[in-house]
Amino acid sequence: MRLWSEAFEDGQEIPVEFTRDGHNVSPPLRWSDLPDGTRELAILFEGVTPATREPWLHWLAYKIPAELDGLPAGFKHQHEPEEPLHLFHGRNSLDGDGYQGPQGTLGRTFRYRFRLLALDRPVEAPPGLDRKRFEKAIAGHVLDEAELHATYTRQA
Repeated sequence: MRLWSEAFEDGQEIPVEFTRDGHNVSPPLRWSDLPDGTRELAILFEGVTPATREPWLHWLAYKIPAELDGLPAGFKHQHEPEEPLHLFHGRNSLDGDGYQGPQGTLGRTFRYRFRLLALDRPVEAPPGLDRKRFEKAIAGHVLDEAELHATYTRQA
């Protein structure tokens, strides 16, 4: 499985427009080579700089149709399924729904990762799941996973 963005290369700086210092919307994401049997996809965007015991969750999107080969830029907050994609947003670590981009401390570089999960069945849950409820809903149903890494350094 492969995951990439047309907005930045793997391991490179995420452009400011996709951060809370910019427009705070999700970057465009593309994927390929899904495993046979993939019925649905999910995306997690996590801060992985060791500041907490588990990664800081900036975005959880699930119920993404397996027929898609990517998502356009621009997701932020949504309580109802996105039209026409019908994807659901979960609760992020900032206690909100939808995408919350990086911000960080001035002058310090933080590391992030987008995770794309291929699932062998649809997630049977409503919008607004938190990480623990989402992980419980997908337990035993992840066929494969791909990652895209990024950094962000907040400028003055």
